[in-house]
Amino acid sequence: MACCFIMPAAPHLTRTSQFQASVAELGMLSPRMRRITLAAPELATVHWPLGCEIAVVLTGPDGREIRRRYTVRSTAGERLTLDAVLHGHGPGASWAAGLRIGDLVQFVGPRGEITVAEADWLLALTDEAGLPAIAALAEAAAPRSVTVFAEIADDAERYPLPGNAEVRWLCRDGRPAGTTELMSAALADFRPPDGTGYVYLLGESRVVSQLRPELPVHRIASYVKGYWNLNARPTR
Repeated sequence: MACCFIMPAAPHLTRTSQFQASVAELGMLSPRMRRITLAAPELATVHWPLGCEIAVVLTGPDGREIRRRYTVRSTAGERLTLDAVLHGHGPGASWAAGLRIGDLVQFVGPRGEITVAEADWLLALTDEAGLPAIAALAEAAAPRSVTVFAEIADDAERYPLPGNAEVRWLCRDGRPAGTTELMSAALADFRPPDGTGYVYLLGESRVVSQLRPELPVHRIASYVKGYWNLNARPTR
């Protein structure tokens, strides 16, 4: 188990702002993952940290304002791209599934940041919700390789990750989401390379909490974040 590594620089705070953008492009990356590209002149004036999030402003069934968070996959000038999991009929999934070109989207951001650790090897564990963040991380880490354990519903849900990501796809194939079974087995089989390591763990809140003691690094050499809660309203 690695016990020391070079700490990444502390993320800098970014002031959040409110934006209104139009839907410029839409596409399906898999049967349950929709790519959404938003456009607005103001987007080009903002610094969007790696792995940051935006909070899309929606109207709930009772008419009250609600917000759903999404990771910024990439930005280019006046355009911002995010990938949304179509995980059912919650407010966020219904919004993402029903979007059309030209629709207006209000959101707040950016918030948060993921830093590429200066370690000898990088390991990332995630389910569908964290795949956009891990893709952005791998892109930023290139040409270094990133080992990825990615839990998905089935083989059709493979997500386009950069070429430097060495991916092991963990398919539930009908088993319920939000359990530790697949990730725990993958960790048990993992043999850390020589040198210092750093681990990114994203997923269901209880799952990441239970898996944290199983990570092959010291606690400080990990980035752990819950992206959604089982039996609660999805946040993205």
